[in-house]
Amino acid sequence: MSTADIGRLQVIPAIQGSTWGRVKVLASRDIEKARSVAHQLGIERTVGSYEALLEDPEVDAVYIPLPNTLHAEWTIRAAAAGKAVLCEKPLATSASDAARQIEACANHGVSLMEAFMYRFHPQTRRVQELIASGVIGQVREVRAHLSVNIMRALDPSNIRYDSRLGGGARLDMGCYSVSVARMAFGSEPRRVLGRMQSDPKLGIDISTAGLLEFPQGIALISCSFATDGGDIYTVVGTDGYIEVPRGIIPGYGTRAAEGLVIVVDPDGNRREERIEPANQYRLMADAFAESVLNRRPVPLPPEDGLNNMKVLDALARSLANNTSEPV
Repeated sequence: MSTADIGRLQVIPAIQGSTWGRVKVLASRDIEKARSVAHQLGIERTVGSYEALLEDPEVDAVYIPLPNTLHAEWTIRAAAAGKAVLCEKPLATSASDAARQIEACANHGVSLMEAFMYRFHPQTRRVQELIASGVIGQVREVRAHLSVNIMRALDPSNIRYDSRLGGGARLDMGCYSVSVARMAFGSEPRRVLGRMQSDPKLGIDISTAGLLEFPQGIALISCSFATDGGDIYTVVGTDGYIEVPRGIIPGYGTRAAEGLVIVVDPDGNRREERIEPANQYRLMADAFAESVLNRRPVPLPPEDGLNNMKVLDALARSLANNTSEPV
């Protein structure tokens, strides 16, 4: 659905290069743009509406990279049409909408998965293995940061600047930082305290930070449209820590990207683990398609996306009220 850059540059080529997925139809409300992109990418057919895509009997599943405020509506409509859904992050703009998406897909017997591609890179699996092994002891703190300076050259057409479409750093990038913290702790936070810098002209948060209180410890998450602070997370335990310098985006483009995981013990001894190159979008596409084709649960259940949205909702309340908020 749509000719969004994330689909055109990353997800569609990944599906085309996957084992289990095929891109049959590209839908856009701008049919000429759809035809141009389809020609570039070698897609067989185009349609000039999302409704036409959902009516196509040859389509088993749809990928939804629409503006955030449209995720819930088109997930629910796709479910009603009997299509499985791979929905771009964040799953929705509120936990209540995410719950409606999950209910609709369950009622119609179709799969729903949030497109958190980083969860499928071998480097993420290695981090999970290291945490489970106890090599750093008990996890007590997580620090997760993601930023890309898109404010340097304002593009009026960029939906990330539009609050009416679910723009802002919290939803666009903060969803990753929250996801990393929840994954590392293996539990859900109880309270959230947030702070932000906003752009009054755009009406969005451009830099946001949050302190998340988990049963076992705390997480400091941050995200920004205004800095090039990078992509890094650190999992701190009672007996050392794990650092992942490119935790969400090991590499750009469609090529396979190598991962790097650094383990540091209490004495400061540092061990670097190079992780085999992988295209995390392709791995995500195959995992989703294989689950749909074999009628098995998706590897990243939609309830994970719902729980992520509950934290992002609490963060929004904290930013609005200048208070610590329960999740």
